[in-house]
Amino acid sequence: MNDSAHSLNNSVLGSDALSISKLFNVKGWVIIVTGGGTGLGLCTASALAANGAKVYITGRRLEPLEKAVSEASPKAKEGGGQMIPIQADASTKEGVQKMREVIESKEKWINVLINNHGVSLGHADPNAVEQTPEALSKEMFENESFENWLDGYRINTASYYFTSFAFLPLLAAAKTVGGYAEPGNILNLGSVSGITKTSQKGQFSYNANKAATISLSHQLATEFARRNLNIRVNVICPGYFPSGMNTMQGEYAGGSDESLTYARSKWGIPFGRAGNAVDYAQAIFSLITNQYMTGAELVIDGGWLLEMG
Repeated sequence: MNDSAHSLNNSVLGSDALSISKLFNVKGWVIIVTGGGTGLGLCTASALAANGAKVYITGRRLEPLEKAVSEASPKAKEGGGQMIPIQADASTKEGVQKMREVIESKEKWINVLINNHGVSLGHADPNAVEQTPEALSKEMFENESFENWLDGYRINTASYYFTSFAFLPLLAAAKTVGGYAEPGNILNLGSVSGITKTSQKGQFSYNANKAATISLSHQLATEFARRNLNIRVNVICPGYFPSGMNTMQGEYAGGSDESLTYARSKWGIPFGRAGNAVDYAQAIFSLITNQYMTGAELVIDGGWLLEMG
């Protein structure tokens, strides 16, 4: 450690910079959460708004966005933040363009872009047939389609590329116009499905496009760093959280001995429960406020990946 770094650390240790309120402070930040009207997107947007951020949530349908804003507004107002809905389909170039035009008309910079929108499409089940080459071939060939594969990749991966570059100028402007020490940053929604070596009962397409999302995030982080843009890019990889993308929402609450056993046997989660809003929000705040972290993938899965591989 050189003298200047040592001096800087002493300065920090003697200040209030290490207090919780400063470590994860997002007051006054301008943040975009795509797919922010439901599920993990709503959890993310609500937590940020409740802690003083101005959060734009986007989605294809206006009704769930308005419902989300209505339900979250009292807590957001109490924390000094707000949530603003924008109806736009982030999975199309036209939708991304609309998002950018609306936000450019209202903001001079953004601090964080959270690419959260995504889809899990139906898939063939290799466990539903006789385990012979002929039966597996028939099931996995005839009951899958190129359209499903391409739609999943378009929504879960390619659209993240377009939103990232569309908002690059506003992210860069956060440093100079916003008065913050660093430019904005990007957080992409990956999944343990993009890391695991198993197909999770046949969801080859989803797992493959989430792996592509993780790769895209690493590439963006690398290219931005090499160009001295100082715009960080990280990816969060959740395991099982109740959402509209899995059946856990209705059949598992967690907490009792029975539900612990159920979570372990049905979902393979060593910790014996699904993730919750607090778990997820803690991870989000850590990733977006740590100005020395880029190109990272954060797994938050209750040990599922360790158990299932």
